[in-house]
Amino acid sequence: MPSSETIAKPTRKRAPEFKKELKVLAVVTTFILILEAISRILAPQLDYDRQHIHQFPTIVKELKSKPDNAPKVLFLGNSLMRRIDLDAIQNEFDENDLLHSAKVTPVGTNIVDWTYLYKRYFEDTETHPDIIIVGFVRHHIADEEVIKIRRLGHHFLAADDQPQIWEEDLAGDIHRQTQTSLSHYSSLIGDQPEHQLGMLYVTIPSYRAGVRLNNDYVAEAAERHAKETPSIPTTVFRLKRFIVMAKQHNVEVWFVPMPQPEHYDIPQLAIDTVIDSGMKWVDARNIEGITEADFSDGYHLGDSGTIKFTQWMAKKLHQHLEKDNK
Repeated sequence: MPSSETIAKPTRKRAPEFKKELKVLAVVTTFILILEAISRILAPQLDYDRQHIHQFPTIVKELKSKPDNAPKVLFLGNSLMRRIDLDAIQNEFDENDLLHSAKVTPVGTNIVDWTYLYKRYFEDTETHPDIIIVGFVRHHIADEEVIKIRRLGHHFLAADDQPQIWEEDLAGDIHRQTQTSLSHYSSLIGDQPEHQLGMLYVTIPSYRAGVRLNNDYVAEAAERHAKETPSIPTTVFRLKRFIVMAKQHNVEVWFVPMPQPEHYDIPQLAIDTVIDSGMKWVDARNIEGITEADFSDGYHLGDSGTIKFTQWMAKKLHQHLEKDNK
C-alpha cells in the first residue's frame, strides 16, 4: 500500500484555472449560437411545410388588408385541406366580389396547433376572418391526439400563451413543458427533427423511401389497433376551447370532416357540441362522385378529388352567402 507521501493530493496548481474554464464555456456557447443562427437561416428552406409556416405573417397581413365589402374566409387544417384550390374558389365569386379567401394548412397539425396558431397570428394581430373552414378527420379534433410539442412551441405558440398550454394541455408534465418553452425560443430545438431528417436524406441513399415505407407500416398498424380496440368515451375539451375562442371574436366556424376512401365515424358528442354551439357542421365524408380513384395515396385527395372537393366547397359557400343576402 503506497505511503501517504506518494498519494497525489489536490493543490492549487493542479486545479484548472477559472479563466480556462471560462474560455471553454465561451467556445461552447459560441458554437451553439452559430448552430442556432444556421438553423434559423435554413429553417424556411427545410421543406414545403416550413416555407408555408414562414409565410403566415404575410398571409395574415394580406387577409387583413382586404376590404370589408365581402366575407373573409380562412381555410384552416393540415395536409388534407392543403390542396383546396383557392383560385378556383375565388373565381366562383369574383364577378360579384363576394368573397376573400386565405389558406393556413401546416402538415400534421390538429386542433391544439390550430388553437394556438390562431391566437398567435390572428388574435394577437387583431385579424379575424368572418368564417373559418376547418378540415379534419376524427382524431384531429380529439382530446386524445398527441401534441407535437417542438414545432408547436417554436412556430405556433406565442410567449404569452405558454402558461395556458402548461396548465391545460401539458399539466404535470415538467419535461414536455420545458421542451415546449425551449422550442419557442430556439430554432435549433424547435426544428431539430427536420434538420436531422435533412442530413439523413442527403447522406443515406434511399433513406427517404425507407421512412415513407415505415410510416405506411405504422399507419396500417394504428388503423388495425383502432379497429380492434373497443371505443372509449370521448371528451371534447379542445373542440369546445376552439369554439369559445372563435365566438369571442364573432367568427363563424365550419367544421368539415374531410373525404376519405373509406367512411369513418365521428363521435356524436363532437357533432352535437358543434351544432349546439351555433357553429356549422358541413359533412364532406360522402361527397357525391368522389371515389377511391380520386385519392393520390389512399389518404390525400389527388388532382381529380381536389377539383370535386373544391367545387363542392364553393357550392356550399354560395348557398350560405345567398341565404345571408336574402
